[in-house]
Amino acid sequence: MIDIHTHLLPGIDDGVQGQEEAENILASYQAAGFRYIVCTPHLANPFVKTNILGIRDAFVWFSQRAADFGITAIPGSELYIGAAKSKFIPFLDRFLLVETSTVEAPLFLLDRIFDFQLQGLTVIFAHIERFSWFSLDNPTAVRMQEMGVLFQVNIEGIQNGDAKPFIDAGWVDFIASDNHGLSKRNPVNLQIFQKYPEIMKRSLRILDL
Repeated sequence: MIDIHTHLLPGIDDGVQGQEEAENILASYQAAGFRYIVCTPHLANPFVKTNILGIRDAFVWFSQRAADFGITAIPGSELYIGAAKSKFIPFLDRFLLVETSTVEAPLFLLDRIFDFQLQGLTVIFAHIERFSWFSLDNPTAVRMQEMGVLFQVNIEGIQNGDAKPFIDAGWVDFIASDNHGLSKRNPVNLQIFQKYPEIMKRSLRILDL
């Protein structure tokens, strides 16, 4: 299994803050049978302070510890699409996890997605159930799907039912934890991934893993 959306790099953003916490979480992923974890620290999010300069060293440490647990860590980022263009870290060289305002879709959203696609990137829109403007009949959401944007829901959205309409409609390409560590959205029930084997298989097939 794979978790494509996590905030587990110690001391980098609003996720895990210490190495011991990260190690405890890695043990839980190992116990749940995960083979891959994508590290996606926030980038350009106006509501989160990210230690950008520390990302590389934090990932080197995390990937080494993950390997000790039999898990492959993959570097990536969660890019907030705002008015200004920002640098980002695609994972597996071609997948870009993005988010934006939860209240309304910015007018430039589709143009920005098209720009990413011209760069050869496959855009994955994070936790679609958390956006009040996003729905199965929203014109922007429909157009994103037509453009080949992939959609991810959080396991929290599965637990509270917000993700159900999108799963039932076949819109969900990825389930992820959006794991911020032991102090936020805790406990993270990793067993939920196992309840959706077809989505898990689809995810690995899309990522060619």
